[in-house]
Amino acid sequence: MQKSRVNFKGWVGSIRVVILVGFFYFVPDSQILFAASGTENPKASKFFQNGQYYMKRGRVAMALREWTNALKADPQFGDAAYDLGGACFLMGKLELAEKYWLLAAKLDQKNHKVWDSLGFLHTQKGDFDKALKYVAKAIKISPKYVNAYINRGFIYASVRQVDLAIEAWKEALKLDSKNIKARENLARIYLTIGKEDASIKEWNKIVEIDSKYAFAHYNLGLIEGGRRNLEKAIGHYSKSVALEPKFAAAHNNLAFLYSVDKNFKKAEKHYLLAIEGNKKYSKAYTNLAALYDQLKKPEKSILQLKKLAIQTPKDPVVRNNIGFLLSQSSKLDEAIKWYEESIKLWDKYPNAYYNLAEALEKKGKYAEAVVNFEMCIKLAPKSPRNAKTLERIKRLSKAEGKSE
Repeated sequence: MQKSRVNFKGWVGSIRVVILVGFFYFVPDSQILFAASGTENPKASKFFQNGQYYMKRGRVAMALREWTNALKADPQFGDAAYDLGGACFLMGKLELAEKYWLLAAKLDQKNHKVWDSLGFLHTQKGDFDKALKYVAKAIKISPKYVNAYINRGFIYASVRQVDLAIEAWKEALKLDSKNIKARENLARIYLTIGKEDASIKEWNKIVEIDSKYAFAHYNLGLIEGGRRNLEKAIGHYSKSVALEPKFAAAHNNLAFLYSVDKNFKKAEKHYLLAIEGNKKYSKAYTNLAALYDQLKKPEKSILQLKKLAIQTPKDPVVRNNIGFLLSQSSKLDEAIKWYEESIKLWDKYPNAYYNLAEALEKKGKYAEAVVNFEMCIKLAPKSPRNAKTLERIKRLSKAEGKSE
């Protein structure tokens, strides 16, 4: 069994994964809410206005209550039904959202935003055929409605029809060349199909549209970092964190590049800023621990992983890594406790058993070490190191027999 090292997972090896997280925008205008009032009922109108007031302040549940009252006061109040559907959606009540959006559509068949919102909802449900049908209806009613083209692109991307997705987003840009959502989606999908230059071009256009958009600089940093253009990548990340000082992922990646460039002081600074920006950003803790380990500062490395352990109480890997560093520092008793805690969290974790066995062997507890080595082999029977581990077990068993 291969010895379990600390899982110091660098940033460069996971570039593609990072880029693909939260891949596309798909936003119904119902989330914007606040449609114009369409009732002659003063009571319904008052409830509707109250709902607007609460939603603008982020109090969704209270907005939902007011719009429910507005619709009760005037059952033909389409705008209330529309915004009520949006509030239900934001609260995760998808069936109710669909109910109210269908009511709004019934009350006003030509409300293109309602059909677009229904398309959004069915995309969330994974019913892409119905989603396309609703979005197409929104476009038929209002051919210049940009958001529907963006949403159509998302649906096509979801079912891997990349060319149609690109076509939809380009249609959106014909109507609004400064639409950041459409350009961002193009930038992302170009990258997934290996068109890095096209992706960079779109991100740069976004920066031209909005020079303060930190996420655009962040993604340019990702691409340039992947190309090993460290100076350009550092430049983009630096702009990103200047615009968004608490952007943890950007600080983390910037720190990683500084460490590659042997600028350890700046690397440490930005890892700490990443943690300050997001106390639960595990990559920064792990990378900072790796940096301290590289700098031969085991106590600082262990401290960062212990802080991470507090933030991730159910993560067995973190506890195994703490144990490993403690073992390297000859703090075997403490290491054993962390390995045992790791195994309690995941009793099928072969590396933790192997590391625990090694620590027990060093403590002279040969019988216990054998049990854990055997457990490791059982959990990872195809490991190329098992032959050596079996020899080790035989040797320890003989040693245990002699000690008796």
